[in-house]
Amino acid sequence: MKPLKTFILVILGFLLLAAPTWAESTEELKAQIEALKRQMAEMQAAMQAQIEALQKKLEQVQSQGVAPQVVAKEARPVFSKKNTEWLLYGKLKTDLTYDTAKMTYYNDFIGAVANRSRTENADSGNDSTNFNPRDTRFGFWAAHKEGDWLVKGRFEMDFYGYNNGNNLIPRMRLAYSDITNLATKTSLRIGQDWIPVARLNPSTIDFGILSAAGNLWWRVPQVTLRQKINKNWELLLALMKHRRLDPNREDRMPWALARVAYSGGLLGPGNMIALGGGYRHASYQAEDSSNVDRWLAVAEWKFHLLDKRLLFKGEAWFGKGIGESFLRYELDTREDGKAAWASGGWADVTWFFAPRWSATVGLGFDNPSDSDIMKGRTVADLSDRQFTQNSQYFANVWYQLTKPLKVGFEVIHIETERDYQTDVANRFTLSVQYLF
Repeated sequence: MKPLKTFILVILGFLLLAAPTWAESTEELKAQIEALKRQMAEMQAAMQAQIEALQKKLEQVQSQGVAPQVVAKEARPVFSKKNTEWLLYGKLKTDLTYDTAKMTYYNDFIGAVANRSRTENADSGNDSTNFNPRDTRFGFWAAHKEGDWLVKGRFEMDFYGYNNGNNLIPRMRLAYSDITNLATKTSLRIGQDWIPVARLNPSTIDFGILSAAGNLWWRVPQVTLRQKINKNWELLLALMKHRRLDPNREDRMPWALARVAYSGGLLGPGNMIALGGGYRHASYQAEDSSNVDRWLAVAEWKFHLLDKRLLFKGEAWFGKGIGESFLRYELDTREDGKAAWASGGWADVTWFFAPRWSATVGLGFDNPSDSDIMKGRTVADLSDRQFTQNSQYFANVWYQLTKPLKVGFEVIHIETERDYQTDVANRFTLSVQYLF
């Protein structure tokens, strides 16, 4: 304790000796305090200017196509060196759902109502609840610039892989490399990405985003070439092929796809229309070379209305043999293997009615040809994925609790027709989502 007492005595003595000096220089001390305040204010202004400069630089890089559209707006580069930037992003999401009947697609997200005519669906009318955290995801992108060349890479995963109980296995969602020539505005993307056509998605809380109800989507390995004509026009050519799961399948030709999009310009900032299509001559059957012609035509649109308080978007499509590459499993061919005709689409409107609130209403339908689906089959023969028409109607609301955290509630009504039989169900979802 002696060193501590000595230290305290020395400090007290110093204070007593210095007291007269302080009393005599009160005005000087006030002046010094004011000077310090000015220096602090100047430092804060300089720091704010640096932050704004970094934000402006990041927005400029994003406008060149470096950052993917799904990256959270609040994200910042976590690593950078000369000509290279990295960005980490992700989402933590938990859905609490209540279903009034049995759904397809493993209960965690919905496609259609289970076929009650099948023996294994004797309990299809049972209601259930589910606590689902599987839409939690993590990803990163990297970009490197040398002269007119901009090279990008992106990887993303979630937990919708195969699992046992609560041991949720990560699943690769996206993994691609992209090279862009900034002078010619030409880019080439190789790897797994969202399908090159029908690129819009409805604003549902449910992870299924109107699967089997009019929304064509999936993430498929591809080679995609994009060419910007000017600020408004973009042309796209792509080859896309679902990964072969069965080595016995004589599965050769990929989907050949094209898309032309017009955005901004006469439509106004942020608005877009696009036309796309594709063709494939192939069979998914094992040890079968009886290939069939498959084709698709699709239109997309997105419009901001009422000073961007309303967002109206959607898609409409038709074609033959549209199957697994567009998440339409078991709906692409007839019982005899010939291509099945189908049409569908979806539309929704989002209203940003308050600073922290938004609400969306929408619908979608998938309408295969009745004669193609039912040819050689009875209703009991149809799997839970097969139907003659499937419709979903949804409404949801989000509340932004803080910038990264929001809470949502959604109601989905589903009507699944199988010839003369219609199966109906509702899903109610409470969701909590944290973006980073």
